Amino acid sequence: MKQAVRYSMTALVTAVVLAGCGVTTGGTSTSSTRASSPSVPTTTPATTTTVPAPPSVPAGYLGTYNVLQTQLPAFSALSAGRGATTPGSTVISSALEPADGNVMRPGILQTNSLDSSTTMVHRMKAIGETGVTIQVSFPLLVPSFPDSAEYTTYYQDIAQVVHQEGMTLTVEENPLFGNISTLPVSSYYAGLTLQSYGVADHQMAQTIINDLHPAYLSILTEPDTYTAVFHNPGINLNSAASGVQFVNTVMNGLQKDGTLVGAGTGTWTDPSYDQMMLAQTAIDYVDLHLYPIAQVDLNNMIRQVAAAAATHKPLIMSECWLYKEGTDGSPLDGPQAAPTEQKVGTYSFWEPLDEQFLTAVVHYARANEFLVVSPFSTLNFFAYQTFTPALYAETSTEVRSSFDHLVSAAMVSGQLSAVGQAYQRLAA
Repeated sequence: MKQAVRYSMTALVTAVVLAGCGVTTGGTSTSSTRASSPSVPTTTPATTTTVPAPPSVPAGYLGTYNVLQTQLPAFSALSAGRGATTPGSTVISSALEPADGNVMRPGILQTNSLDSSTTMVHRMKAIGETGVTIQVSFPLLVPSFPDSAEYTTYYQDIAQVVHQEGMTLTVEENPLFGNISTLPVSSYYAGLTLQSYGVADHQMAQTIINDLHPAYLSILTEPDTYTAVFHNPGINLNSAASGVQFVNTVMNGLQKDGTLVGAGTGTWTDPSYDQMMLAQTAIDYVDLHLYPIAQVDLNNMIRQVAAAAATHKPLIMSECWLYKEGTDGSPLDGPQAAPTEQKVGTYSFWEPLDEQFLTAVVHYARANEFLVVSPFSTLNFFAYQTFTPALYAETSTEVRSSFDHLVSAAMVSGQLSAVGQAYQRLAA
């Protein structure tokens, strides 16, 4: 069984508090442990076409850096000579991290979170983005879940901002992470079956369509991640047959009102899963998540794209970012990996690789006529922070907090990181 990218549906920033011309942020995480030592890949890096890593890369990360540096050209080559640089009709989006469902809490409408999200939407549009992707996490909008009416109002308000800006709204209906969210999800999950989960998700999907009016709604994106998050033996979405049953339950009788509803997997999952959903469900599109870029992941992606094309179904990529906790195509297992990856992703020595990755992913999406491409770590468009041994020794919470302050300052001053500037050029 392939392992999942566990950090890919979390955001550890809470809110940007606007006060005059000043902005402050705070990071949130339930993790209080020290990060594990940087992983050193066992893959032997190529030695012929690699540009030496800059001296700022710490020794503990150098092996990973070098392997990723050899993998990126293979990804870039997939769209070479295919008119990939032309804008076309692909929506250039990214994740609205301050509105991530995992940071919701009772009383959210009485905080500055809505201002934070609104400010981020404006910054994203200023970069040139034409879309916004939001994690409206299950079961926040299920009527029986505590404070669901408040969360529904919150997301209605954000959706209105996105629509007013003329941007395309994509919603992911992924489950809350029990180790990140402070809400009582573990007990809620324990009472679910695959059937009752599908029924409740259908109910929430209908609310999203009725109240948020997204262009795209993804109801299943990383089946293995979902399975690990629920930690419920009755919900094993690693089985493609179970995934098909779930998707059909959600879509049965759903009044879409112009919203396209889709599902998919990560590139670390065998493409036969997507093929079964294409054959046995009525999904409108395939949603592909891309994090590791080992050859096995690229091969899977090629097959996923081909399967969609064979059934005349479009594709979106609602999440993507360069994965740095491993390089063999098998991401670390368990939602517990999320805080560490969020911490590691703030270090500035990754910036050249992140820029190469974003360039390759946008070119690939355009060359293959994806409807949407949406990088996950929008905050990195504004800032990174310099690695130091002292910073490495801090907890994930502490590292994210200092990073969030850098992001705040950059947003106030209108500055972009080199990665943000690259995405701005790609969006043009």
